[in-house]
Amino acid sequence: MESFRSVLIEDLEVYKRSLDEKNYPFCNIIGNRLTINACVLESKEFVLIGAILKNIIPYFQRLEEKIEKNANKALKKIIDDIIEMQENLDSLIILDKYSEFFDTYRQNFNTSLEIYKENKDYTSKVFDFCIKFLIKESEENKIPLSQNLLFSGVLNELSRASNNYGCTSHQLMLQLIISFFSRLDDYFRVLIISNDTVDTIWNERYNNYKKILIENLNSYEMSDTYIKKSVDDLFIIVKEWRFMFFRLMNIGFLTKEEKIKIPSKVEEELKQMVSKVTSQEIEGKEK
Repeated sequence: MESFRSVLIEDLEVYKRSLDEKNYPFCNIIGNRLTINACVLESKEFVLIGAILKNIIPYFQRLEEKIEKNANKALKKIIDDIIEMQENLDSLIILDKYSEFFDTYRQNFNTSLEIYKENKDYTSKVFDFCIKFLIKESEENKIPLSQNLLFSGVLNELSRASNNYGCTSHQLMLQLIISFFSRLDDYFRVLIISNDTVDTIWNERYNNYKKILIENLNSYEMSDTYIKKSVDDLFIIVKEWRFMFFRLMNIGFLTKEEKIKIPSKVEEELKQMVSKVTSQEIEGKEK
């Protein structure tokens, strides 16, 4: 790790140059690159950094130009701080810097109509509510896998509450866990519902990773212990997510499209109705 740390630092420098050019899609690519390089070097802290830098980029596309310039500068300052303390990285400090950045700019992530006072106590209530729901739904497992967007749906609500009312570093950590599990979930869904998949190995692996997520949700609390445990969990999830990219590359969001078979009699009646309406419209125009 020590002799190859420069590889990770170079990724951060490329990310900064991409920020200068406002090339946010390439920033996203560098976030991916940083996570895989960190996995190769078994650096949990740099996996955390890569995950944060990847997740933060979509917010920049919502900022007004003047605010965007300040946010850009602030994010580069965080990266410089990380580079400076590269030999003594601490996940708690990294999350604190992420949290400070989020607190500063969260109101700018919303539309001009969305003006909310900071209310982190209410954010905590939303998180507790969503965590209970997510655990219950995951354990019951009643939604068809081909249609199941549970993790993305819950993450959307957690992000909404965080943007509106503010959040803590612990809550940002939980969002990273769910965000990257959701990405991993997309890959597993492709493999499990594929007609070509006959081996149960993907079901077994999926359940193992889902178990890690549920244990993380059950252990959620406002403590440094939770963050440190979550950094370990994030490393495991991100590593498998990158392995899935090796296997399948980009798959996008999967939704199973099933062709609906319309009875022939109904189909014929619909055709006649359309034909009749069309004829009437034509006749009406000619008059």
